[in-house]
Amino acid sequence: MKHKVLISLGSNKGDRKENLEKAILQIQDLLGDVIAISPIYESPSWGYEDEAYLNNAICLVTDLEPIELMDALLNIENSLGRLRTDTSSYEAREIDLDIILIEGLVIEHSKLEVPHPRMNLRKFVLKPLVDIAPGWEHEKEGMPLSTLLLGCEDQSEIKLYGSISLYSS
Repeated sequence: MKHKVLISLGSNKGDRKENLEKAILQIQDLLGDVIAISPIYESPSWGYEDEAYLNNAICLVTDLEPIELMDALLNIENSLGRLRTDTSSYEAREIDLDIILIEGLVIEHSKLEVPHPRMNLRKFVLKPLVDIAPGWEHEKEGMPLSTLLLGCEDQSEIKLYGSISLYSS
């Protein structure tokens, strides 16, 4: 069965834009068809003081089941230098890949919660999603992403940074 998935990407360590590009290329090569890529935004780190993040979002069509997809995304993070720790605190990362929404699905699993439980709190997640899927309805809230962004109380400044093409070098 094909799944349409919105994935949020972030990087604040190393060559941030290159980290996003490499992740998207690996997702395209290994996991399915990337059918939309948002612009890149720069925003302050969330929950701790560190370098600013670059964030964007993609829409992926994949045959992988959600838990398989999550495992594959964790493998891509690993391949790009991310070492997840057991700590629950936020820390700098080369790449962060989060499944935010899967069309028509609600998942509550120890490895994966969809819709992402904190997406509504984060403008740096919502803005790129709205760029590529403004009318996508949040499976629990029953309202489009564009409406969630309008109601987001996050006051963080996010600035347009640039764009990504799957064909960039």
